[in-house]
Amino acid sequence: MKIDNKKARIILAVIIAVSLVISTVYMFSKQGFHEDELLTYNLANSSKQLNVDGGWNSPENFNEYLAVSPDDRFDYAQVYENQIIDASHPPLYYALVHTVCSFFPGVFSKWLAYSINVLAMAGILIMLYKIGRKITGNNLYALIGVGAYALSIACITTTIYLRMYATLTFWVLAFVYMSIKLYEKKNTVGIKDCILLAVTVLCGVLTQYYFILFAGLTGLVFLVLKIKEKCGKDLIKYIIAAVVGAGLALCIYPYIISNVLGGNRGLSSLDMSALDMITVVTYVFYKLCTYVQILAKDMFINQVWLLGLCTAAVIGFGIYFRFVKKVKIPKKAMFAVVPAVCYFIGISLVSPFNSDRYVMASLPLIAMLFAFSFIRIFTLFKNQKIRLVVPVCILLASVTAFVTVKPYYTYGKTNLYEPKTDNCIFVGTAMLEWNKCIDKFMNYDSTMIVQSSKFSPTLGDELEEFAEKRGVITNGKVSSLAEAFMFNGDTNKQETDSMEKLKTDKKLASLDEVTVYVSRLADKDDVLKYITENTKFKNYELIQADYSFEDFYNWYDYFVETESYCNVYRFY
Repeated sequence: MKIDNKKARIILAVIIAVSLVISTVYMFSKQGFHEDELLTYNLANSSKQLNVDGGWNSPENFNEYLAVSPDDRFDYAQVYENQIIDASHPPLYYALVHTVCSFFPGVFSKWLAYSINVLAMAGILIMLYKIGRKITGNNLYALIGVGAYALSIACITTTIYLRMYATLTFWVLAFVYMSIKLYEKKNTVGIKDCILLAVTVLCGVLTQYYFILFAGLTGLVFLVLKIKEKCGKDLIKYIIAAVVGAGLALCIYPYIISNVLGGNRGLSSLDMSALDMITVVTYVFYKLCTYVQILAKDMFINQVWLLGLCTAAVIGFGIYFRFVKKVKIPKKAMFAVVPAVCYFIGISLVSPFNSDRYVMASLPLIAMLFAFSFIRIFTLFKNQKIRLVVPVCILLASVTAFVTVKPYYTYGKTNLYEPKTDNCIFVGTAMLEWNKCIDKFMNYDSTMIVQSSKFSPTLGDELEEFAEKRGVITNGKVSSLAEAFMFNGDTNKQETDSMEKLKTDKKLASLDEVTVYVSRLADKDDVLKYITENTKFKNYELIQADYSFEDFYNWYDYFVETESYCNVYRFY
């Protein structure tokens, strides 16, 4: 069955609209934020700093920390400077967020950054369709491949997560599409093609550094195929265009090299020689298992067995087609297979956290490849109606997923947006956990942020027990691994203690009651004791307890799902 181009475009538009409507429904229910989502707004919009050492902050202070001030609209120099200070990501995505927010000065809203993701996702689905059509030469198959991703939890999560990963995914797919397009030309690559490729590389590198890995894998496929086909001119033009794009990115933001090689995040900050080999091996195995779980949740209705069954079927029938039917994988399909699979596995091994965001760029192609594989499998049946099983199964799986699987980054479980008191105290550690709760603090008349130098004495044992129950042979050393993660790799971060401010603050002494957030990382018992012994507040009641690590298989899911990292109390 074939569909003409006009009908295909109409159906594609419908798929895009349905996908974005579903994402928007989830956005309406999205109540909280991942701390990095709040960091998006700060790094894009503000040079303001909060009082985090025992002073009070008003809702206006928090709003200034997240929103563009009327005097700083379209101030891209500040955006650039913020990224230099943060030293984690390039500036393009933040410049886009700043541009949108500059049209709404003084406003902090989840919908501002979401608008960028909506445009990026529309572009992603268009690019995915173009890639699918290049690979199969069939509009219907391409639409089925797009539907497999557009109606998945993976797509929804990518769209509603207010970071640069939707934009990154667009540039990744644009690069894959351009690579296939240039591959089709046999020594006829023109200047326009090279310019488009260079611009894609420029924008991709300036959006997120993982683009470099994906582009490198895609370029490797192009290199091998062009060498085999002896199309040296095309290869040289391709390489020059990519190098020019990367070079321009480096000229615009020369801190790329230090950001990529600086080694101040995650595992790169650790002296791995301090860990036993058995600990490293078992942790890596556990890490891979968490990414299997992530893929199952994002695409296979949160059922690992279903992911395993589908993967086994794809591999098994792939072997059958190759060695029995003598059917080879189309060369253009290698531009999707090699980068997507290698990227997913590679990122699973080296990512600083076990998070879906790091593999988001590979998920559209993975979804399409599964769809194409089952389309090929069902071509073994002569009955055309049986071949309808693939789109029907995709639709049923999507409906089931939306009913039974809760996407990451939606939250909505907390009562912390309904303050029990007018004022608030946050007690955290050097990890700066207060950043997670800024949107909640905006509901109080004022918030005091203080830091304790005393960490939870039970946290290390909790982490060791958590890891051992999941097959990691820790030998008592996992807590040191977690410490580097908690500090984003900066294990030398200065620890200060401003608890003394609770004793002497006149405003606090004038209050009859106050809400107190106590970080999960701080010594909770010590904080409670300190407040009752050194302030007028002698009684307290629990408002909301933090989640248990045991609620999650993937330890990073705790950071994704928790509302505050805190146990929250009302003192009176």
